[in-house]
Amino acid sequence: MDSRFRSQKEDAIGKLNDAVDSGQADEGILPLLEFINSLEDFYSTSSCSGRVVLLHDLGRKPENSWLGKWHREVDAGEVLDAMKNTPAGGTVLFKYESAILHLVARELEGAKKLLVIAREAGYKRVGLQGLKDERYLVEICDTEKLDVPVIDKGKVLVDEEYVSYLVSLANKKFGKGMEKLKRLEKNLRDNLR
Repeated sequence: MDSRFRSQKEDAIGKLNDAVDSGQADEGILPLLEFINSLEDFYSTSSCSGRVVLLHDLGRKPENSWLGKWHREVDAGEVLDAMKNTPAGGTVLFKYESAILHLVARELEGAKKLLVIAREAGYKRVGLQGLKDERYLVEICDTEKLDVPVIDKGKVLVDEEYVSYLVSLANKKFGKGMEKLKRLEKNLRDNLR
């Protein structure tokens, strides 16, 4: 294995281990990432199984902040509690963001294999994001999403019933996303060595 590839892989695994140790890692995707990282010619970088979030959007990404972030299904009470801590400016968005995986292959053929496996698992947004010798970055994304403003400039725009509806919708999308992620993991385990 190329020393640069090995070094990059060790760095990526170290960052993942740090996230696990600090409780910051998305536990729902860890078995898949551990499998990928166990393979000689592949490793994972930032990846997520999907999440439900309340995002305080101030118009510029560095200034935005999370009011709530869950890598699992949520209940309306959790979301309503998080909505109570809203600063006056900006917009608060209720979002469901689907799974996103960043997987690195040492060889182009391995990257192509990842693309085919992901497509066969039902992912529509799949592509090569980086093409460097011995580092082919594959991005795998689902297309399910939900993005709804719930508070604007401190004014709550929705009632509890609508928040419950949004949570129910997000949880359905999350469940579908987890099923697709399980299919992807099975296909990867069956086809990669």
